[in-house]
Amino acid sequence: MSEERALQEQVEKLNQVGIALTSETDLEKLLELIVHEAREFTRSDAGSLYILEDDKLFFHVAQNETLSRRRNPPPGFKPYPLPLSEESIAGYVAITGKVLNIENVYRLPKTVPYSFNPDFDLRNNYVTRSMLIVPMKDRQGQILGVLQLINVMDETGAVAVFPKSVEHLVMSLASQAAVAIRNAKLITDIKALFEALIRYSASAIDARSPHTAGHSKRVAAYSKAIALAINDETTGPLRDIFFAPEELEELSYAAWLHDIGKLGVPEHILDKNNRLSNEAMETIVSRFELIKALKLKRIYQDMHTLDVSTMESSTPEGKKDQSDDKIHQEIAKVEQETEGDLSFIQNVNRSTFLSEEDLATLQAIASKTYEDLHGNVRPYLTARESESLSVRKGNLTEDEYKRIQTHVELTYNIVKNIPFTKNLKNVPIYSATHHELLNGSGYPRGLKGEEIPVQARILAVVDVFDALTAADRPYRRAIPPEKAGDILRAEAKDGRLDKDIVDLFLDKELYKI
Repeated sequence: MSEERALQEQVEKLNQVGIALTSETDLEKLLELIVHEAREFTRSDAGSLYILEDDKLFFHVAQNETLSRRRNPPPGFKPYPLPLSEESIAGYVAITGKVLNIENVYRLPKTVPYSFNPDFDLRNNYVTRSMLIVPMKDRQGQILGVLQLINVMDETGAVAVFPKSVEHLVMSLASQAAVAIRNAKLITDIKALFEALIRYSASAIDARSPHTAGHSKRVAAYSKAIALAINDETTGPLRDIFFAPEELEELSYAAWLHDIGKLGVPEHILDKNNRLSNEAMETIVSRFELIKALKLKRIYQDMHTLDVSTMESSTPEGKKDQSDDKIHQEIAKVEQETEGDLSFIQNVNRSTFLSEEDLATLQAIASKTYEDLHGNVRPYLTARESESLSVRKGNLTEDEYKRIQTHVELTYNIVKNIPFTKNLKNVPIYSATHHELLNGSGYPRGLKGEEIPVQARILAVVDVFDALTAADRPYRRAIPPEKAGDILRAEAKDGRLDKDIVDLFLDKELYKI
């Protein structure tokens, strides 16, 4: 093959590498790809990559073909910083921006400021010979890192010297890599900012009520744990489901945002501790004090009338004593009845369940009337008060519960306007479907079975679990995970929740994350 033809093939290969680099936006994968492609391009046995950050070199990637073929290759490593100094080979290139093409690192001239550190070779029984070290510069000439290629192999498989002709091609590749790194970092930063805004928004919604603090964060964590556990399933009903990284990200966003629609639900409904607000109960207490006072006033008026009548008719002393006793009994009866009715209402207001007997008693009290100071007949309880107190389970009236349910549609309307990328297009759907139940009894659309995406089924399970176990929910006390698990299994048995997901969540104790 002619030298011109070989050079043309290298340029074509370089263009292909450039395309590959620009298509990868995950920074860690990109760094690995840069070293791999550079090694393939130059037929290098090994390579490493350093990123320049905050006046330090961070050793990010190390690849070595010889060591990887051994039975016990060296374990992976975490990125670590190196001081930025001309005393190291990589540091010298990062500071000066010069290319180094070294024939044998163990025979460096004494006049150069840098030296070779043989620790890696000694630890791994490896021999480094030739090295080509190039700076990775972006279009503005700023050095972002250093690409280091080690032991170029000739056609016979022996270690050779990097040819001078390859330097410019590797420099070109390094420049493309620098641009790709810059873009990947920018995307990473934008993504991190976007995630922070989403988490902050969700946390702000949760913080509107002390009863839901941390709910979205826990739902996101539980959902991720379930999805990863499903990915590990090799047998059973979930074995054919697998979530790609983009789908895991999609689920995470949906989990964080699933309750953002509660922004449109009034706080007095979201944070309703009792059946009636404190202000409403204060009104009832004042009313019952008035009722008692009005009834006692009437008794005292009757007593005064009786006294005058007694004086005029000279009623015997024994009959007068009997009348006094009757009046005192009436006073005691009024006080006992009004205070008893009020105490019953206060207890009902704090309860989360109303029995048939209690409902009957409440209706009897609500049917009572009194005459106010202006002679108007008024009920003991208004229609609205009676409705709120008559809720059989929980503390929300039918209208209030419907207002709570609207948060799902509000969530969809909010989330669908977030400019998600194409691979996150399902976030609005998943986040707004977490209250749909398999038997069609959920809301807002009454979806059934396969109409509900598996991601939404996951959210449904963990949303119920966290509502049951979270401390100080206004409508129920927190219950232990084991009891919550029994409720989840019962819901699954009745066809509301996905049994396979419930079993996985509970059997693997994923709630202990």
